[in-house]
Amino acid sequence: MNTDPLELSRFIKEAAREVGFDLVGLAQAGPFEETEARLLDHIEQGRIAGLAWFNADRARFSCDPANLLPGVRSIISLGISYLTGPLSEDKPALTGRVARYAWGQDYHTVLKAKMQTLFERISQHTGSQSARLLVDTARIVDRSVGQRAGLGFFGKNTNLINKQFGSYIFLAEILTDLTLEYDPPAWGTCGRCTRCLEACPTEAIVEPWAVHNDRCISYLTIELKGTIPEELRPGMGGWVFGCDICQEVCPYNKKAQGGEHPEFQPRQAGDDAPDLLAWLRLTESEAAFRQKFRGTPLLRTKRTGLRRNVAVALGNSHDPAALPALQQALSVETDPIVREHLEWAIRQLEKPES
Repeated sequence: MNTDPLELSRFIKEAAREVGFDLVGLAQAGPFEETEARLLDHIEQGRIAGLAWFNADRARFSCDPANLLPGVRSIISLGISYLTGPLSEDKPALTGRVARYAWGQDYHTVLKAKMQTLFERISQHTGSQSARLLVDTARIVDRSVGQRAGLGFFGKNTNLINKQFGSYIFLAEILTDLTLEYDPPAWGTCGRCTRCLEACPTEAIVEPWAVHNDRCISYLTIELKGTIPEELRPGMGGWVFGCDICQEVCPYNKKAQGGEHPEFQPRQAGDDAPDLLAWLRLTESEAAFRQKFRGTPLLRTKRTGLRRNVAVALGNSHDPAALPALQQALSVETDPIVREHLEWAIRQLEKPES
């Protein structure tokens, strides 16, 4: 059994790429003190409003990997590109938008399977069983881990940017008690570019590296379970799940290399550009909703949230052709939150300018 840090690090990187990860970096598992200070400041400034569970205690816990695995020495930081294409060409007149990461299979499932395979190879090679596999939902600052491990630098929209794959990357980590050869942190710059700040239609990016969570379209369409503030609805455009605007305008993403991962391709034609009227009819039934979106991230918003979002997107379409469908949906809708958004959409389409 060879546990030489340099040899072992080479083995891990080669194995990670063999199981399908596009990026792999190795970092020492010390506390993330600068990240902790930044998160506490964001909380104090109210920039994480709407996420009651993300409080100061959680921020402090997340910034020390030893809280997740006592005795941890190293972090294997992993990345996989979800940049796929091309987009649907035959789009219906009333088309919505879904964030690119949600076009295909749920990334949690995909990454967990690849990480488990990687961990088994490492365990067979070293005999070590002490590890923790993390995919997005655990309390760790994954973007800061990625930066320390050399995967990318922080863009002004707070996304991690890799110079080869852009910011369309999923992140995951393996915490381990192994001693490894560590990669240098990633450094980069957006220069004078402020395209992401200027393009955000709800003005969520209030300054470089500072996002007001409760104004972000991703939050409004996914995390928010109640009523969407009326003043923010017009800025949501046709987005019904998540948002990619700040990524689409980023120069790094204009030249980003796509990954070869069919799991993240749209599962069915039109999943990247949904027919809003079809989705409005589909979501009248809980069973149909679950059948359509089983195994995808869209289940997160639940049927009520998706109907609410589709109503807002139709209201923003300014196309009176959607009125009959909205009125029909309102006639059978019992949820007060969805009813309020359907009524709002109808009012938008009844305005003279529509």
